[in-house]
Amino acid sequence: MELTWGEDYDALAEVARSVFQRISPLTDRDRTVDFVDQVRQFAALDWLTLGNPGCGAGSASLASTAAVFVEAGRALVRSPLLPLTTARDAAVLCGSPRADALAAGIGAGDTTVVPALHDPAWGRPMPALRGGVLSGTALAVPYADAADLLLVEATEDMGGENWSDVLVAVPREAQVTVEPMPNLGEHSMFAVTFSETPVSDVLARAGTAHTALVTARRRASVLSAAQIYGAGLALLDRTVRYAQERRQFGGPIGRFQAVQYLCTDIAVGVHLTSAFVRDAARRLDEGADAALEVALMCKQARMTAEEMVHAAHEVHAGIGFMVESDVHLFTKAAAKWMFDLGGEHRTDQVILTELWAEAIGGQR
Repeated sequence: MELTWGEDYDALAEVARSVFQRISPLTDRDRTVDFVDQVRQFAALDWLTLGNPGCGAGSASLASTAAVFVEAGRALVRSPLLPLTTARDAAVLCGSPRADALAAGIGAGDTTVVPALHDPAWGRPMPALRGGVLSGTALAVPYADAADLLLVEATEDMGGENWSDVLVAVPREAQVTVEPMPNLGEHSMFAVTFSETPVSDVLARAGTAHTALVTARRRASVLSAAQIYGAGLALLDRTVRYAQERRQFGGPIGRFQAVQYLCTDIAVGVHLTSAFVRDAARRLDEGADAALEVALMCKQARMTAEEMVHAAHEVHAGIGFMVESDVHLFTKAAAKWMFDLGGEHRTDQVILTELWAEAIGGQR
């Protein structure tokens, strides 16, 4: 397991911390940040080209890029940075001229593109492309109401009951219906329905589309887990400070072993997540498949997200549920990150499959 960050990590973290602290709900809950303003700022900072899998030597690695997302998690900032980065990664990995142009537009901040990817956990079929016409619904699409284009994962009718993966770009103004999906965390989530929508912008098909989507998803998982790590550091700091300041039975509650164990549980989970994030990022930077490393990371990050907020609520007791407390903000964010990292059953399947393949095939 590789336990180092990228060489640019510290410099990126310092800049990101200064940017995100100003717009953090932990600093000012009433402050609203405009979508367009955020995209412009990210473009000006060159964050929309960070970790670009197509830039090669000399560019920031995924292990360095994680620094920005660690600080976003530490500040609990909600932003379109991860969806834009995921769309850019998928476009770059398609390798077609049109996809490269789209990725360049995202990187420059000229075109806002968000991924509309399929999650079988919803129990809905993937959007289908037949004869150049797209039909179906994509759920939980972030910032779909503000995007210029939607990068849609679909299945294409090849005739004779044969279907193939396809990745297409669809303008939001086309025959597309965007409806908000209300949720307790008030996150940006939309149901996007394609009603016989004509498609002329096919970025990749078959194996190329499949590989681009799998790799982009794995990279996005690393950055989501990095946010959990950052949020965990902030929550640990708040929980320890509260345990030192809250006095009961003649002294601070932090003197009780039960409280110390809870704080220790947060610390252990957070730093384990950091280790798995670094290992998965390094493997992806090396061009490895990294299916096992990413699956193990997702499992650990989900456990950490769930357990750290539980332990924090145990320490804070009733005050943690009050609007005046910040703990409930971490709880809402953790639920979203757990959702983004996928279901435990699916992750366990990947882990078992990869370990079995390693056992019967020798060293990977």
